[in-house]
Amino acid sequence: MKRIILFLVFSVFGATAFAQYPIPQQSPSMAMNAQERANLEFVQDFWRDIVNGDNLDIATHYMPADFISRNPNIAAGRDAFIETLRTNPLLLQNRGLTTPEVIIAQDDYVFFMWASFIIDPMNAAIIYKYNTIDLFRLDGDKIVEHWDGAHKVVDTDTGAKNRGGGTYNSASNLTAREQETLRIGQVEFRDILQYGHAELALEYFAPGYMQHNMNVPGGLEGFMGFFGGRESQPLTGEWVTPPALELISGNFYLKFDQRFEDAAAGGQNVYYRFDMVRVDDGLIQEHWDVAFPRGIASPNSGITR
Repeated sequence: MKRIILFLVFSVFGATAFAQYPIPQQSPSMAMNAQERANLEFVQDFWRDIVNGDNLDIATHYMPADFISRNPNIAAGRDAFIETLRTNPLLLQNRGLTTPEVIIAQDDYVFFMWASFIIDPMNAAIIYKYNTIDLFRLDGDKIVEHWDGAHKVVDTDTGAKNRGGGTYNSASNLTAREQETLRIGQVEFRDILQYGHAELALEYFAPGYMQHNMNVPGGLEGFMGFFGGRESQPLTGEWVTPPALELISGNFYLKFDQRFEDAAAGGQNVYYRFDMVRVDDGLIQEHWDVAFPRGIASPNSGITR
């Protein structure tokens, strides 16, 4: 039986009228199996030793030679990843962060969601909180793939692997609670947002719904005002654009996607993003995604951090 762990260990603060709410403290609701616990500990060690610790001479302990970073600024292979850490470590958008706000360890995947803060340059009294991600896939005793939300900022061609793709597995062996979390999560991201049925929010959103995207008004009323009025399509039960990966952890639903943007030299570059909701009492209580304040330049030379 698959087991999952999820921690929420940060508190959110903010000063805008939009999506700045405290994140409630959560305790782990399920026990990991031995393999998932080992996967989580292995990724945590990797983050400490390799990404933050610069102990690059032991990279072979964590990564195979054919390791794939889905960061579009880093070429394929362990050697390219290590060379980036030596010469331009800020291309790893979350380097230096140490305490994820959310951790999910499920099957072969370990997911980190990080919280960062930025001051509005036009008004120092306004502090925005935004989220970034890292996703890891393990195979055997190594980390074989890594995704984050970085956009393309280097001029060099880092290879076809950065134009999309990856290995994804669907969540299986869900508990009854997780099956309900999956169903309700899909209502928001498929039926409401892809098919345009905003009226379903009145049935599936909690009255105190919390929105952690600072570009979208908070609360159920704010959500309806922002997303209501769109033309709807008949519901089919199928995704219009299927997610690349869905992870379900107790009362948390995570949808992971790859997106494309036009490249300056022609063609398209890929980047990755996520949406996540917390479901309690049959209602969606909170939503998180990768969003950055509009009109404010992101740090790290345009990499959303």
